Amino acid sequence: MRKTQREDISDSFDWIKDIWTVKCSPKVKLFLWSIAQEALPLGEALQRRGIQAEALCVKLEVWKSIPLKQVVHLATGCDFKRAVVAFRKTICLPPSGITTSILPWVCWALWVARNTHIFEKRIFTPTEVATKALRLAREWINAQLSQPEKNSALPTPLRSNRSGLEMESLPVCKSDAAFHQQSNRAGLAWIIRDASGNPLQQGSMTHELVNSPLVAEALALRAGLISAVTLELPKLKMLSDNATLIRAINNDAQIKEIYGIVKDIQQIASVFVEITFNHVPRSFNGEADCLAKLSLYHSVSSVTNP
Repeated sequence: MRKTQREDISDSFDWIKDIWTVKCSPKVKLFLWSIAQEALPLGEALQRRGIQAEALCVKLEVWKSIPLKQVVHLATGCDFKRAVVAFRKTICLPPSGITTSILPWVCWALWVARNTHIFEKRIFTPTEVATKALRLAREWINAQLSQPEKNSALPTPLRSNRSGLEMESLPVCKSDAAFHQQSNRAGLAWIIRDASGNPLQQGSMTHELVNSPLVAEALALRAGLISAVTLELPKLKMLSDNATLIRAINNDAQIKEIYGIVKDIQQIASVFVEITFNHVPRSFNGEADCLAKLSLYHSVSSVTNP
C-alpha cells in the first residue's frame, strides 16, 4: 500500500526521533545532532567544501572490534541520518553489558580520538577506541540503573498550568529573527538567562535560503533551543514574539512551511525535564531583535558592498 504524504514526511524524521531518544547524555545527543547537520569539520564534510581531508580513517577497523549482535552494512556513501535509523535496534552481544545502541558511544570515542591525534599528537589504536566506546556505554547504563525509570515517550510540549510566579523561577531563552526578502536571508538570535535574570549565553547567526519571516522565527527558536541543550539546563521557558509559531508548537498544528522545523523543536524539547513555549510581546523582546537585525545587517552588507 502506498504511503500517504504525511506518513512519508513522518518517516523522513525518524532519525531525529532516534537521536533525541537514545540513552546517552544531552552533550552526546547534541554531538550526534551536529554530525547529522554537517556542523562538525569531519572528513566527508570538509571534502564537500573543497578542503582536502582523509574521509576514511580507522573507523572501519573500530567497528570490527564492536561485538554487534547483527552487523549493520553501511555503504560508503550512506549519510549519517540513515546510519542512525539503521542502528535503531542494534545491540551488542553479551558479556558486553550493553543493551542499547552503541552508535553514539562509538562516534564519541572516534571524535575524542581524532581530536587527541590533531591537538596532542597522540594516536589510539582501533582496539583502544572500541574499548573506550564500550566502557562509556556501560558506565552510562550502570548510572541509569540507580535512577528512577523515566517515561521514554516524546510528549508534545504544551502550555504549562503553573502560576506566573512559578514560571518566573525558570531559566528563559528569548529568540527572534530578522528577514530580508530580496536576498532570502535571515538573521537569527537568542539570549538565555537564568532564573535570576543573569545572562548565561547569547548568540546570533545568518541563515540563507529562508522562504518567509515565519520560517526565520522557527529557525531562530530552534537555534536557541539547541544552545540551551549545551548548557544542560533541566528546565527552560522558551519565548518568541511570533504567536503563529508558538501555536504550532504547543498545539501540534501542521503548518506546511515550518512542519519540519517544528518537529525538530518538539523532538529536541524532550531532552528537558520541563519546558514551555510562550508568546511574548515584541516590545519585551528587544534585545534578541537587535541581535538578529545586527547579524542580518552585516550579512547583507557584505554581499551588497564587498
